[in-house]
Amino acid sequence: MKGAALALGLAFWLGAPVASALPDAPSAAEDAKARELFREGDRAYAEARYEDALARFEEAYRLSPRPRLLFNIGNALERLGQLADAADALERYLPDAKPNELDVLQKRIDNLRKRAAEKRARDRAEDDTDTDTDTDTDADAPAKRKRAKARAAPESEASEPTLGWVLVGAGGVAVATGATFGLMALSQRSEADASCKTSGGERLCDSRARDAIDRDGRYSLFADLGFGVGAVLAGAGAYLLLFPGPAEAPRKRAAWQTEVHASGSGGTLGVRARF
Repeated sequence: MKGAALALGLAFWLGAPVASALPDAPSAAEDAKARELFREGDRAYAEARYEDALARFEEAYRLSPRPRLLFNIGNALERLGQLADAADALERYLPDAKPNELDVLQKRIDNLRKRAAEKRARDRAEDDTDTDTDTDTDADAPAKRKRAKARAAPESEASEPTLGWVLVGAGGVAVATGATFGLMALSQRSEADASCKTSGGERLCDSRARDAIDRDGRYSLFADLGFGVGAVLAGAGAYLLLFPGPAEAPRKRAAWQTEVHASGSGGTLGVRARF
């Protein structure tokens, strides 16, 4: 493309003079400036700076209106996506084209006009789609909000039972954990009893028995916590399952808070509800 543009652009300057054929022949200074602008435009075109190339080709044509510059202008316009303007520029060049260029040039002009028409049709279709979407959004906003509310209602109604079952399940796991630690505590208690002896009315325990007693205390604490937390969670879940709130009127629910205080010798569990 660059070679064709350069060849066509320089044809008149390097070939036979045509100044006498122009109604107002450019001065020598204008012609020199037009040559310089053409070379700058050709470099810009080769570097894909099509806006710069177009500006220089058009200025060169203004100073020295040689028809073949229209070919360069058409190329730059096509690259910029200005298909209809590119077809116009090439059509203005058509009467001065060489005989062996006419057929290909005419097909190119026809193709550019076809592409321009298709682009206009696509743009109109996109504009119509955007307009329809905006109109539909404005007109149907109340209905859409109503449908969205209707879709959200089942989700809202389903949230409480789901949470209730989750809490009941979590409570069951906590109770099972507490039961496990309770069995472990009983095992350690039995081991401590087996390792302790009574002599002279006094109970004597060796180091193994003391370790078992310590483990018994820890496991008993964990068992108490498991039972307590499990009871709270299961109770909260049962409350949500037995007393679901109406979907149309949100109500305040009880906020359950669990307080656990543990120490080496035992622990306490506190539960309170805030409405």
